Amino acid sequence: MNKVTNIKVKKTKPVKGRKNVEKRLINSAAELVGSIGPNQLTIRDIADHAGVNHAQIHHYFGGKQGLLIATYKQLAFEHVEQLERRKISPENLGNEPLADITDNYFRAIIRAVLDGNMDLAMIQVDSNLSMSQQTLNRLTKLLNLKKPNSEAKAAIAIVMIVEFGLASMRPYIEEVLELNDKDNDIFMKLFFEARELGLQKALKKIK
Repeated sequence: MNKVTNIKVKKTKPVKGRKNVEKRLINSAAELVGSIGPNQLTIRDIADHAGVNHAQIHHYFGGKQGLLIATYKQLAFEHVEQLERRKISPENLGNEPLADITDNYFRAIIRAVLDGNMDLAMIQVDSNLSMSQQTLNRLTKLLNLKKPNSEAKAAIAIVMIVEFGLASMRPYIEEVLELNDKDNDIFMKLFFEARELGLQKALKKIK
């Protein structure tokens, strides 16, 4: 059974030209990998969703792995771009969950980690597109350190834990606890406080 049957597939017009086909395939892979996971996702799943011949994945990317590498790089690039556009930094994490800004990125990373596919999860780092590492480096400079210390790493880890935890568990939490609008408002207030806890403690050292 094709795994994309449970995922809404938009009817798309045929595309021509290498760049257009590559873009269509990467966009489809980005949407699917967060739902199916990189290990279970097949070439045919992606090609069917994109509305192109699956042979083009081999032709343009050398196979599934090549396409997934390109997809994870693109997701990481878009994540960094969106956070920079909103001026997200250790001093200002913004007023919304980061996963709400780049949902596909968070879900793709979560799926790769759950699949034990750390090579894909670490592509953002290898491509110098890890916002977590960039934020850690920024915090290190703010603290006038030569290299990140344990406290700086722990501060960034707290942000990562609450962000990835919310991205993966929010529907389950809302269902199990039967959260209403008021409950959700309080929940998100505490979420933001938890997200900033480690960073604010570290930043106090330079104030």
